[in-house]
Amino acid sequence: MKTRRVIMGWLLLSSMTITLSAQDAAKYEIESAIIKKEITMMGQKLNAIWYIDEFGRKESVEITIKNGIAQGVDKHIRTLMEGTSVVTVDLDMKVGNRMELPEKPVNYLQLTPEITEKYNIQENGEEEIAGKKCRKYSLELSQMGQTMQVKAWVWKGLVLKSETSAGSMAVVVETATEIEENASVSDDKFITPAGAVIK
Repeated sequence: MKTRRVIMGWLLLSSMTITLSAQDAAKYEIESAIIKKEITMMGQKLNAIWYIDEFGRKESVEITIKNGIAQGVDKHIRTLMEGTSVVTVDLDMKVGNRMELPEKPVNYLQLTPEITEKYNIQENGEEEIAGKKCRKYSLELSQMGQTMQVKAWVWKGLVLKSETSAGSMAVVVETATEIEENASVSDDKFITPAGAVIK
């Protein structure tokens, strides 16, 4: 149960930063990539691999939770978009859930004045993450009646690092550790595994 809460919380908080969104327009300035990330959420550490193809028209995230249900047993989860909903699949148990995203993620290549004002987006210089020079942004999000402060480090439209906090307490920190540009990504990374039951 704790594992499921962690996953659902991570999905809600990261929906604005890891842009899992099916759009016709290109979201990134790179055709494909495999990006490894380290995530800390409320004291729990996760490892994630972000798969991107067709300039972001296809993408998914696979996370590994150490000791997910029992000591020495890891949990493997895949998230992907189906329309306006996110599907979260337990790759070990072959079961999953579908969840509607409360809002569309921010596309950092298309920051209109309306989006900038809505999320109070500000640019705060540059910083290098995983060997890439990123633009730093700060923004505010409202999730489940609570306002969150987000810092995002963006390279070619991709969020390589993000820090989400409520007040002065950090809730989620995601950091890219390795980036493989123009990677060959298998199509099966973007589909629900055969035989998985989605509720």
